[in-house]
Amino acid sequence: MDPETYLAPYRVHSPEMRLHVRDLRVARRAALRRKLRSRLGWTIVGMGLRILPAGAGRPARAPRPA
Repeated sequence: MDPETYLAPYRVHSPEMRLHVRDLRVARRAALRRKLRSRLGWTIVGMGLRILPAGAGRPARAPRPA
């Protein structure tokens, strides 16, 4: 039997598998980027809350009715 017959399925599936792996890498990179972006955003929010003095987020006086 010809040894090439055993290798034929690998030649067919190899490009498909490469494309699938590439798609998985892109998806993983995007998920990591979203996770990092979220973590960085919440860190900035936490630092901002520590920097502001207590009560700085509230208005100085109550708004007057019109």
